[in-house]
Amino acid sequence: MNYEPFDKDDTLHEGQVCKVDQYGGVAFHAFGWITEPDEDTEWSGIESRTDRVLCVMVGDDREFSIDIDDIEPLEREDYCGECGQIGCTCDAYERGE
Repeated sequence: MNYEPFDKDDTLHEGQVCKVDQYGGVAFHAFGWITEPDEDTEWSGIESRTDRVLCVMVGDDREFSIDIDDIEPLEREDYCGECGQIGCTCDAYERGE
């Protein structure tokens, strides 16, 4: 899957951890906007940005194409950095009360 990094004006930044609606209990890393070839790509080499984001589950390496409207940023203390489960605390990350 081809993608381009988020712009500095975007709500998300590269590597941002998010909750995805279809996968409510698992955190994802968001990497950027998925791009697709258009009718001029063969000539120009440029691909067009879509409204989908390249995401990878925390603790996994499979790529997912997720609609931007289904993504909500998470705070670090909200998920486990090892298994990726939202609400799990087995990674020994220092969390507040």
